[in-house]
Amino acid sequence: MGDNYSDLDYRKLPADQLNNNIPEGRGMIKWAPFATMPEQFENINHMIESQSHLAEPYLTEDLLQELELKLRELLNCNVILRYWHDGYEHQIECRIEHIDNWSRVVTVSKSVHLIHVEFGHIYSVDKYDYLP
Repeated sequence: MGDNYSDLDYRKLPADQLNNNIPEGRGMIKWAPFATMPEQFENINHMIESQSHLAEPYLTEDLLQELELKLRELLNCNVILRYWHDGYEHQIECRIEHIDNWSRVVTVSKSVHLIHVEFGHIYSVDKYDYLP
């Protein structure tokens, strides 16, 4: 009985014995996810990224002076430092290592890395006692 069915397989029949009115179809079609339209995919990624950008915070002179005093007071202490950089807010738990008066750059250390933050971009400093 299995042999009779193998004789009916149209793929084994010569082309002249097949009915010419049967359409061939589109062959093998592979369906891809949403990223098949790269322009639209790039535009949506750009929209998502632009929504997370923030304008640089405006800090008054009084607040800047208060932050500078607080930074100097917490020199060589563990702090939580919040600052703005390239359109994003950052928060790090670090140790204040050095404040350069001339270039207005604060150098902090996080584990073995040194990070340089412009003083004008810092908007919050809080003492943090839990770092080793």
